[in-house]
Amino acid sequence: MTRILAPRTLVAVLTVIVSTALGGGSLQAQDRPAGSAPVAVDFDAAMRGLGFNPAALDSNLDATDQGNGLVDADEMAVVSQILKDPGLDLRASGGIDHARVRAAFLQARTSAATDVSALASRWPTAPDVVAGYTLLGKASFDSYDAMSATFGAPLKSDYSLALALGRFLAWDGDADGDGVSNWAEYRATIAGGRAAYLKAVLDPKVRVAGTATAATAAAPASTRKTLGIVLYPGFEVLDVFGPVEMWSYVPDFKVVMISEKGGAVRSAQGVDVIAQFSFTTAPPLDILMVPGGIGTRTELLNPVLLDYLKLQDRRTEVTTSVCTGSALLAKAGLLKGRKATSNKNAFSLAVDQDPSVDWIVKARWVDDGKYVTSSGVSAGTDMALGLVQKLFGKERAQRLARSLEYEWHQDPTVDPFALKEVPKPNGR
Repeated sequence: MTRILAPRTLVAVLTVIVSTALGGGSLQAQDRPAGSAPVAVDFDAAMRGLGFNPAALDSNLDATDQGNGLVDADEMAVVSQILKDPGLDLRASGGIDHARVRAAFLQARTSAATDVSALASRWPTAPDVVAGYTLLGKASFDSYDAMSATFGAPLKSDYSLALALGRFLAWDGDADGDGVSNWAEYRATIAGGRAAYLKAVLDPKVRVAGTATAATAAAPASTRKTLGIVLYPGFEVLDVFGPVEMWSYVPDFKVVMISEKGGAVRSAQGVDVIAQFSFTTAPPLDILMVPGGIGTRTELLNPVLLDYLKLQDRRTEVTTSVCTGSALLAKAGLLKGRKATSNKNAFSLAVDQDPSVDWIVKARWVDDGKYVTSSGVSAGTDMALGLVQKLFGKERAQRLARSLEYEWHQDPTVDPFALKEVPKPNGR
């Protein structure tokens, strides 16, 4: 647990160094504030406490969800390294020093503890993660603020000291003042592991290939996967929001709702759900999901929807369905020669669309490479966790299920609603 200064001590520390932190002025050794002892903070553990994957997550450039090519935990490791080294002082080369980072971290973490207090019982490591992201610059702060606000916890307190250090600690900053951006040093050294990057980014004497500075560094495109869910009138609510409840906690996913015309779409339960995109405005998808519902029968006769499924499927890494959504995939010709399943109470509807599909009558969900289909309604939530396991490993899926207090049916072959045999096409 990170040690937090008492309020009076913290105020004294901040008062002494605030002008330096904000104005970049010189701080002589004899003026260094008392209490500049090391601070131990494990950002990797803090991120895991939120269900984040510290080995892969890159989503902190700005509130538009674009990554910057640096793993977030590696960026925060720079902060951690500075915090535990009271002797680190790179001001002579135009870089950062321990005292300013320490004061900024303590202020940010104290502010975060207030702002996200309502979430603390579920995610006790959130204040550390907020402080870490804030120290990575204003764009990073805005990204985390946008996410935190969706949980009713906007970041409204004072983070000024941390935000002032973005020119050193942001992806396009220069922590050691050697004229080479953190991003360029990361690209040049990370193949040798995090330790190699920390050595390069915090030692101006370590020179690396590349000359990208804060003014010239360009961030690569986001590595987040765009996961699009296709809505249509009469879709089943749980088909959609069971998986969404799981996938929305995966930072590697950007979940979007799509419908033929965009806007409000009425579910089978009479609840309107807003689709951010229409078929013509939707982005290319990495993952496609098609739900089922009573509206499936109508959409089987909708060539616009079927053509859209075929179009997106040409681009996707994974195409998924819940319930009778597999009937729509079959009607679009996407499941030929594949194994698939569907809602057991409407299994013949799926079989009728393409009897050549290897329809599995005993399966909670079926993973056949690119195509992952689930049984009816609630089975979609199990499939959603199965997809997390497929892409990121079983441990992560289990951790996600536990964090949401969901009893995941982990074996897709255990199916209490199994049929004895595949129905004959068209009821024959």
